[in-house]
Amino acid sequence: MNKTILLPKLLGVFLATIATWSYAGMGLDVSLGLTNIRPDIESPVVGVSATNEVKPIVNLTYHLNDNLALNTAAGITRHTFSAGGTVLGKASMAPFHLMLQYHFMPKSAFSPYVGAGIHHTVFFDKSGPTFDTLRGFPADTGGVLEIGFDYAINKDYFINVDLKKFYLKTDVLPGGGGAKIETLTLDPLLVGVAVGMHF
Repeated sequence: MNKTILLPKLLGVFLATIATWSYAGMGLDVSLGLTNIRPDIESPVVGVSATNEVKPIVNLTYHLNDNLALNTAAGITRHTFSAGGTVLGKASMAPFHLMLQYHFMPKSAFSPYVGAGIHHTVFFDKSGPTFDTLRGFPADTGGVLEIGFDYAINKDYFINVDLKKFYLKTDVLPGGGGAKIETLTLDPLLVGVAVGMHF
């Protein structure tokens, strides 16, 4: 999938969601920040490693009541994969996810929360000397765990610090057909810092 096609689609979906929730007068928080994506790879056959990356992210949180909220985010990350010091290639990931959060102290300036949810991660735009010989990496659906906090700057703005652990796998398949090479476990940890606004 071409990133130039995917990005406008993602942006359109999230802008439409913001507009709908804001018009309905729902308890919506929107934040913009950076997240550090740190893959925790298990690759028993090939011995693959991947770079950590810092990328921009947009977070949307809809408050169902004082304590419960739904959270999702928009962001794309691209990593370089290596084995034995040799670059295998690069691949991009779009981790679509939805979290249910529990906020312990929603009325206080410091408001910690925990969350659990599900992701559907799509891999695209792979390239490189080894990756060009492989089939596209299959998408994966799995669980996500989360912990974080909001800190109020004033009644309208806040700072958000968030950690998410994705449980993510994909198969490595030869381009010409044949047996699977291995199942690559990625399990990235996302550490994010953002500035947000209450709507």
